[in-house]
Amino acid sequence: MASHHGDDHPIHVPQPSISPPILGLGVMFLAFGVLVGAPFLVIGGVIFVIGIATWLIDDARAYQAAGEPTDGAHH
Repeated sequence: MASHHGDDHPIHVPQPSISPPILGLGVMFLAFGVLVGAPFLVIGGVIFVIGIATWLIDDARAYQAAGEPTDGAHH
């Protein structure tokens, strides 16, 4: 269901990323670590940080690829 507001701008769809599943895995290990013990907390924390880092890297690359706006608007 597409809605048009008088402009022909394409819909922004982010590139596929491995970051959300990595974050989910990290959260799963963190939760399991709360129940079982510290080793799973450490593993989950490391995986979670890796997921955040990959997500930030993906976002920075997308921002650079988008370039500067051509209409002079500042965000």
